[in-house]
Amino acid sequence: MQPRPVARCTINVIGALMMFARLILFAALSLLLSANHVQANERAPDRLTVMLGAAVLPDYDGSNDYLALPATAVFARVRGHSISLRGTNISVNFVPERRNQRFHWDAGPLFNLRLDRAETPRDPVVALLRKRKVAAEGGGFVGFTKTGVLTSPYDSLSIRVQAVFDLGNVHRGAVVSTGFDYLMPISTKTVLGLSGSVDFTDGRYARYYFGLGPRASAASGLPEFRPKPGWKGGTLTLLAGTALTGDLRKGLMLGTVVSYSRLRGDYAASPLVTTRGNPNQISIMAGLAYTF
Repeated sequence: MQPRPVARCTINVIGALMMFARLILFAALSLLLSANHVQANERAPDRLTVMLGAAVLPDYDGSNDYLALPATAVFARVRGHSISLRGTNISVNFVPERRNQRFHWDAGPLFNLRLDRAETPRDPVVALLRKRKVAAEGGGFVGFTKTGVLTSPYDSLSIRVQAVFDLGNVHRGAVVSTGFDYLMPISTKTVLGLSGSVDFTDGRYARYYFGLGPRASAASGLPEFRPKPGWKGGTLTLLAGTALTGDLRKGLMLGTVVSYSRLRGDYAASPLVTTRGNPNQISIMAGLAYTF
């Protein structure tokens, strides 16, 4: 019996994802090793921004229930190296940024805790399923940032590709993402931003978070479902911030972030989404940030 085209396609997708992820990590390592030593007086100045606020987020990926949670973020630049902590995600740019640099490469490691369905979901049917374990994920990213792009010498565009792998034995899969961030100051006190990203996963990730086996089907009454790997979906985000004291470089700022996410393919076709959730999700965050 000849193998089915679907099975052959699935193997090809998984292989392509893993190869692409390895290429990303290799490119990041190459950039780190080839980065020139930056003298102390050439480095971009140190900076620290701390954000505290509140967020309304989906209960889990594909849910139509929402939770109100505290939101925190920290952005720092130390000796030219950028450090970003957003919720349970942290990344470090090992390529040092120079003072007044208009174009620079970005590359480094990142770490993430994936909390999807780690707590009992609000949906009474999904709550009948076994909770997912917290997944510790690690990987790397590579990209670039260009300042002075469209509207002024101060707007910036960043392009990034990243890959993360399960560091333990939870979903045992991989996620590859690519996206952009565009920031446009419209005055010394107000900034607008637009970002977008798309995600691709392998079959292990897809089955762990969106699949339903015989036991899960019997427990919940939902039909069995075995999703195929590939393009998971995308996110589009709008950002607005205004300085309450000082300007955008230093002082207190009020910020708002609104994101729209859309699942696609087998991820959107999962009974967890079609029957008990929604492939379209909105996230809203607002808070105060202080830059030192």
